[in-house]
Amino acid sequence: MIDNLARQPDQTSPRLKSDSDSDAIYQSLRSSIVEGQLRTGTRLPTERALATRFGAARNTVRKTMNQLADEGLIIRHVGRGTFVARNKAKEAEARASQPEFSLGELLEARLMFEPMLAELVAERASEQDLAALSAYLEALRNAGSWSEFKEAKYALHLAIVRASHNGFLISVFERIIESRRRSGWGRPGGHPLPISAVREAAARDNARIVEALQKRDAAKARELISSYLLRTLMSVSES
Repeated sequence: MIDNLARQPDQTSPRLKSDSDSDAIYQSLRSSIVEGQLRTGTRLPTERALATRFGAARNTVRKTMNQLADEGLIIRHVGRGTFVARNKAKEAEARASQPEFSLGELLEARLMFEPMLAELVAERASEQDLAALSAYLEALRNAGSWSEFKEAKYALHLAIVRASHNGFLISVFERIIESRRRSGWGRPGGHPLPISAVREAAARDNARIVEALQKRDAAKARELISSYLLRTLMSVSES
Protein backbone atom coordinates (compact mmCIF):
# COMPACT_ATOMS: atom_id res chain seq x y z
CA MET A 1 0.00 0.00 0.00
CA ILE A 2 2.80 2.40 0.93
CA ASP A 3 4.71 1.47 -2.23
CA ASN A 4 1.66 2.19 -4.37
CA LEU A 5 1.19 5.60 -2.77
CA ALA A 6 4.86 6.42 -3.25
CA ARG A 7 4.63 5.70 -6.96
CA GLN A 8 1.57 7.88 -7.63
CA PRO A 9 3.46 11.21 -7.89
CA ASP A 10 5.77 9.68 -10.51
CA GLN A 11 2.77 8.74 -12.66
CA THR A 12 1.38 12.27 -12.75
CA SER A 13 4.54 14.37 -12.51
CA PRO A 14 5.40 14.30 -16.25
CA ARG A 15 2.08 15.94 -17.10
CA LEU A 16 2.35 18.40 -14.25
CA LYS A 17 5.90 19.28 -15.27
CA SER A 18 4.85 19.76 -18.87
CA ASP A 19 2.02 22.10 -17.85
CA SER A 20 4.31 24.00 -15.48
CA ASP A 21 7.07 24.34 -18.08
CA SER A 22 4.59 25.44 -20.74
CA ASP A 23 3.18 28.13 -18.45
CA ALA A 24 6.66 29.38 -17.55
CA ILE A 25 7.71 29.63 -21.20
CA TYR A 26 4.42 31.27 -22.19
CA GLN A 27 4.47 33.87 -19.41
CA SER A 28 8.14 34.71 -19.98
CA LEU A 29 7.85 35.20 -23.74
CA ARG A 30 4.45 36.87 -23.65
CA SER A 31 5.45 39.46 -21.06
CA SER A 32 8.70 40.20 -22.91
CA ILE A 33 6.75 40.78 -26.14
CA VAL A 34 3.88 42.77 -24.63
CA GLU A 35 6.20 44.94 -22.53
CA GLY A 36 8.43 45.68 -25.52
CA GLN A 37 11.55 43.92 -24.30
CA LEU A 38 11.36 41.79 -27.43
CA ARG A 39 10.72 44.17 -30.32
CA THR A 40 8.85 43.49 -33.54
CA GLY A 41 10.93 41.37 -35.89
CA THR A 42 13.20 40.03 -33.15
CA ARG A 43 14.24 36.47 -33.86
CA LEU A 44 13.44 34.15 -30.97
CA PRO A 45 15.68 31.31 -29.77
CA THR A 46 15.20 27.90 -31.37
CA GLU A 47 12.96 25.28 -29.77
CA ARG A 48 16.06 23.40 -28.70
CA ALA A 49 17.53 26.48 -27.05
CA LEU A 50 14.27 27.24 -25.23
CA ALA A 51 13.98 23.63 -24.12
CA THR A 52 17.48 23.84 -22.64
CA ARG A 53 16.85 27.22 -21.00
CA PHE A 54 13.64 26.15 -19.30
CA GLY A 55 14.54 22.52 -18.77
CA ALA A 56 11.50 21.52 -20.82
CA ALA A 57 10.75 18.88 -23.41
CA ARG A 58 10.83 19.91 -27.07
CA ASN A 59 7.16 18.98 -27.59
CA THR A 60 6.23 21.23 -24.63
CA VAL A 61 8.10 24.13 -26.21
CA ARG A 62 6.46 23.47 -29.58
CA LYS A 63 2.98 23.42 -28.04
CA THR A 64 3.64 26.72 -26.28
CA MET A 65 5.03 28.35 -29.43
CA ASN A 66 1.94 27.23 -31.35
CA GLN A 67 -0.21 28.92 -28.71
CA LEU A 68 1.74 32.19 -29.04
CA ALA A 69 1.47 31.95 -32.83
CA ASP A 70 -2.28 31.39 -32.66
CA GLU A 71 -2.56 34.51 -30.50
CA GLY A 72 -0.69 36.49 -33.14
CA LEU A 73 2.28 37.32 -30.89
CA ILE A 74 4.86 35.46 -32.95
CA ILE A 75 5.18 34.30 -36.52
CA ARG A 76 7.04 31.21 -37.66
CA HIS A 77 8.86 31.15 -41.01
CA VAL A 78 9.96 27.72 -42.16
CA GLY A 79 13.68 27.72 -42.82
CA ARG A 80 14.19 31.14 -41.23
CA GLY A 81 13.03 30.88 -37.63
CA THR A 82 10.46 32.37 -35.26
CA PHE A 83 10.01 36.13 -34.93
CA VAL A 84 8.03 38.58 -32.82
CA ALA A 85 4.95 39.58 -34.84
CA ARG A 86 4.26 43.11 -35.91
CA ASN A 87 2.33 45.47 -33.69
CA LYS A 88 -1.37 44.99 -34.43
CA ALA A 89 -2.07 48.70 -34.77
CA LYS A 90 0.81 49.21 -37.20
CA GLU A 91 -0.26 46.10 -39.08
CA ALA A 92 -3.79 47.45 -39.49
CA GLU A 93 -2.38 50.74 -40.72
CA ALA A 94 -0.18 48.93 -43.23
CA ARG A 95 -3.14 46.88 -44.46
CA ALA A 96 -5.16 50.02 -45.11
CA SER A 97 -2.42 51.37 -47.38
CA GLN A 98 -2.06 48.19 -49.45
CA PRO A 99 -4.53 46.64 -51.87
CA GLU A 100 -6.21 43.40 -50.86
CA PHE A 101 -6.42 40.48 -53.27
CA SER A 102 -8.69 37.48 -53.01
CA LEU A 103 -7.28 33.96 -52.90
CA GLY A 104 -8.90 33.30 -56.27
CA GLU A 105 -7.14 36.28 -57.86
CA LEU A 106 -3.77 35.20 -56.49
CA LEU A 107 -4.25 31.61 -57.65
CA GLU A 108 -5.15 32.84 -61.13
CA ALA A 109 -1.95 34.89 -61.18
CA ARG A 110 0.08 31.92 -59.99
CA LEU A 111 -1.40 29.77 -62.75
CA MET A 112 -0.13 32.29 -65.27
CA PHE A 113 3.54 31.96 -64.39
CA GLU A 114 4.35 29.17 -61.91
CA PRO A 115 3.97 26.20 -64.28
CA MET A 116 6.36 27.86 -66.73
CA LEU A 117 8.89 28.30 -63.93
CA ALA A 118 9.62 24.58 -64.20
CA GLU A 119 11.68 25.29 -67.32
CA LEU A 120 13.85 27.85 -65.55
CA VAL A 121 14.28 25.68 -62.45
CA ALA A 122 15.26 22.63 -64.50
CA GLU A 123 17.81 24.73 -66.38
CA ARG A 124 19.21 27.01 -63.67
CA ALA A 125 18.75 25.39 -60.25
CA SER A 126 21.89 24.18 -58.51
CA GLU A 127 22.02 20.73 -56.94
CA GLN A 128 21.88 22.48 -53.56
CA ASP A 129 18.70 24.32 -54.60
CA LEU A 130 17.01 21.07 -55.55
CA ALA A 131 18.22 19.13 -52.52
CA ALA A 132 16.89 21.86 -50.19
CA LEU A 133 13.36 21.28 -51.49
CA SER A 134 13.23 18.00 -49.56
CA ALA A 135 13.68 19.85 -46.25
CA TYR A 136 10.85 22.25 -47.09
CA LEU A 137 8.66 19.30 -48.03
CA GLU A 138 9.40 17.62 -44.71
CA ALA A 139 8.45 20.81 -42.85
CA LEU A 140 5.13 20.75 -44.72
CA ARG A 141 4.51 17.16 -43.64
CA ASN A 142 5.22 18.01 -40.00
CA ALA A 143 3.16 21.23 -39.76
CA GLY A 144 1.04 21.10 -36.62
CA SER A 145 -1.23 24.13 -36.91
CA TRP A 146 -3.10 25.82 -39.75
CA SER A 147 -0.76 28.85 -39.86
CA GLU A 148 2.31 26.60 -39.67
CA PHE A 149 0.91 24.49 -42.51
CA LYS A 150 0.32 27.56 -44.68
CA GLU A 151 3.78 28.97 -43.91
CA ALA A 152 5.39 25.65 -44.79
CA LYS A 153 3.45 25.30 -48.04
CA TYR A 154 4.28 28.80 -49.24
CA ALA A 155 7.89 28.43 -48.10
CA LEU A 156 8.24 25.35 -50.31
CA HIS A 157 6.82 27.14 -53.34
CA LEU A 158 8.98 30.19 -52.66
CA ALA A 159 12.03 27.90 -52.60
CA ILE A 160 10.97 26.57 -56.01
CA VAL A 161 10.58 30.10 -57.36
CA ARG A 162 13.96 31.09 -55.93
CA ALA A 163 15.54 28.11 -57.67
CA SER A 164 14.65 29.83 -60.97
CA HIS A 165 17.12 32.62 -60.06
CA ASN A 166 14.79 35.21 -61.58
CA GLY A 167 14.70 38.18 -59.21
CA PHE A 168 11.52 39.69 -60.61
CA LEU A 169 9.49 36.49 -60.27
CA ILE A 170 10.86 35.98 -56.77
CA SER A 171 9.69 39.45 -55.75
CA VAL A 172 6.24 38.79 -57.26
CA PHE A 173 5.85 35.57 -55.31
CA GLU A 174 7.03 37.23 -52.09
CA ARG A 175 4.22 39.78 -52.56
CA ILE A 176 1.74 36.95 -53.01
CA ILE A 177 2.89 35.39 -49.74
CA GLU A 178 2.67 38.70 -47.91
CA SER A 179 -0.86 39.26 -49.21
CA ARG A 180 -1.95 35.85 -47.91
CA ARG A 181 -0.19 36.41 -44.60
CA ARG A 182 -1.93 39.76 -44.09
CA SER A 183 -5.29 38.04 -44.48
CA GLY A 184 -4.37 35.53 -41.78
CA TRP A 185 -3.90 32.79 -44.42
CA GLY A 186 -7.65 32.76 -45.03
CA ARG A 187 -8.47 29.62 -43.06
CA PRO A 188 -11.83 28.38 -44.36
CA GLY A 189 -14.55 28.25 -41.73
CA GLY A 190 -16.18 24.90 -41.24
CA HIS A 191 -13.82 23.06 -43.58
CA PRO A 192 -15.22 19.53 -44.08
CA LEU A 193 -11.79 17.93 -43.73
CA PRO A 194 -9.45 17.99 -40.72
CA ILE A 195 -6.13 19.77 -41.18
CA SER A 196 -4.31 16.41 -41.13
CA ALA A 197 -6.16 15.31 -44.29
CA VAL A 198 -5.55 18.64 -46.03
CA ARG A 199 -1.88 18.54 -45.02
CA GLU A 200 -1.41 14.97 -46.26
CA ALA A 201 -3.00 15.74 -49.62
CA ALA A 202 -0.84 18.85 -50.06
CA ALA A 203 2.30 16.95 -49.03
CA ARG A 204 1.51 14.17 -51.51
CA ASP A 205 0.88 16.56 -54.41
CA ASN A 206 3.93 18.67 -53.66
CA ALA A 207 6.16 15.59 -53.24
CA ARG A 208 5.41 14.73 -56.86
CA ILE A 209 6.33 18.25 -57.95
CA VAL A 210 9.58 18.16 -55.99
CA GLU A 211 10.47 14.75 -57.39
CA ALA A 212 9.97 15.95 -60.97
CA LEU A 213 12.05 19.07 -60.38
CA GLN A 214 14.86 17.12 -58.73
CA LYS A 215 14.93 14.92 -61.84
CA ARG A 216 14.95 18.14 -63.90
CA ASP A 217 11.88 16.86 -65.74
CA ALA A 218 10.48 20.26 -66.68
CA ALA A 219 7.51 18.92 -68.67
CA LYS A 220 6.30 16.70 -65.83
CA ALA A 221 6.86 19.40 -63.21
CA ARG A 222 4.97 21.95 -65.32
CA GLU A 223 2.03 19.56 -65.66
CA LEU A 224 1.97 18.78 -61.92
CA ILE A 225 2.23 22.42 -60.83
CA SER A 226 -0.55 23.42 -63.22
CA SER A 227 -2.82 20.60 -62.03
CA TYR A 228 -2.14 21.37 -58.38
CA LEU A 229 -2.92 25.06 -58.70
CA LEU A 230 -5.98 24.41 -60.86
CA ARG A 231 -7.42 21.96 -58.31
CA THR A 232 -6.80 24.48 -55.56
CA LEU A 233 -8.48 27.24 -57.55
CA MET A 234 -11.49 25.03 -58.26
CA SER A 235 -11.86 24.12 -54.58
CA VAL A 236 -11.82 27.81 -53.69
CA SER A 237 -14.44 28.62 -56.37
CA GLU A 238 -16.73 25.85 -55.10
CA SER A 239 -16.49 26.86 -51.42
